Amino acid sequence: MMPNLSASVITFLAMCLACVAQQSPTTQPAKPERGLFSLTRQAKRPSIRIGKQFRADFRLSFQTDWRGYEPENSSEEPLFDLHRSRVGVEGEFLKYFEYEFDYELGDTSFPWRDAYVNFRPAREFQIRGGKFKIPFSLNQLQGPNSLDFVYRSRIGALLAPAREIGGEIHGRVLDRGMSYQAGVFRHDGEVPYINDDTEPGGGITYAARLTGTPLRLLTIPGRFKSMTLGAAATINNVDAGMKGLRGRTIGFETIYPQSGARMFVNGERRRLGAELEWSPGPLSVEAEFADVREERRGQSIRGEDLPALLERGWYVSATYIVTGQAHADRREPKEYFPIRGIGAIELATRYEQIRFASRGGVGPPSRSTRASNVLPQSDRVWTWGVNWYLNRWIKVQGNVIREKIEDVQRSPSPGRDRLWTGVVRVQYTL
Repeated sequence: MMPNLSASVITFLAMCLACVAQQSPTTQPAKPERGLFSLTRQAKRPSIRIGKQFRADFRLSFQTDWRGYEPENSSEEPLFDLHRSRVGVEGEFLKYFEYEFDYELGDTSFPWRDAYVNFRPAREFQIRGGKFKIPFSLNQLQGPNSLDFVYRSRIGALLAPAREIGGEIHGRVLDRGMSYQAGVFRHDGEVPYINDDTEPGGGITYAARLTGTPLRLLTIPGRFKSMTLGAAATINNVDAGMKGLRGRTIGFETIYPQSGARMFVNGERRRLGAELEWSPGPLSVEAEFADVREERRGQSIRGEDLPALLERGWYVSATYIVTGQAHADRREPKEYFPIRGIGAIELATRYEQIRFASRGGVGPPSRSTRASNVLPQSDRVWTWGVNWYLNRWIKVQGNVIREKIEDVQRSPSPGRDRLWTGVVRVQYTL
């Protein structure tokens, strides 16, 4: 990203901050103005409305990152860039239809993010079609502007499929105590794409996810009844070739199987996941586990079947708002910075692990892309962070990240098993 463009973005953010800071959040929300176009505190963003038949809310999002690595990063990831510049529109029409379209201005591989229409005849049964995220992984399904950390978890970034074109049925039942999603998608999502993100890494994918609050049926303290538990699964076939999932560091350097390569796979790719989400007061806790198995039919050097590859990961994260907000899911400051307060400040930490190996095998462990017994590789990651919500539109995040690589021969810095990353992100969202 050119320095002058980044500087322009920062200037733009500062101007927005100066403007919104003049507004007092303690005043009552303004009533929507009459007419087709409105920009009010109630609408929160520019909006076009035609009675109850049509609504279009326009969105704008910028994220600028400053990064530092120890040891120095060898990938092409810039130390200072405009990480995200996204425009979008969402709304509804004819009462039963909802839509969302998001476009990433600086992405040539996948410029269209969410682009779908949702038919909502009832809360219990809805149909969605278009491009959106395959229902797998709590962390991957969270929007980029609402993440507790600058980077997604290793599960969300490396094992979950992310977006794909397809359709699903979904809804909320049992007095909103359970939500379900079940869909069919054209490929296996954007994460497994190969050949510089130009070729799909998997075939037709079937996915399902179920979440709910079953503890509310038990006689337990009320604070635990809001805990949400979930499970998800995907299944698809992968054609023969170097199409296995990759392991990467926070700095996008490949640590599995090796730089510029992938494991040879052929057959079924299956994901299973479990998740937990809990927000008692200003505290918020999340946890997730994912298990991925990839078959290797006929992938030995003699054309024989090899044991399946196993990719597993988990994380536990916690955040705490220290500036008095009552609930962790209500992070809009009571008083906007800098005129009437300091905003909202949140502390965050996450510990996670991701591991790549095979399900047994013959012979000694090997790093070969056709090894029967694959030499394991893992990445254990600590993240410590501070989130500063200046107002409704602007958030500043700072993270310090430590990684520990199991197989130092595949470390980005051979012989070194510990990597450090520091990153600051400024986010503006309208």
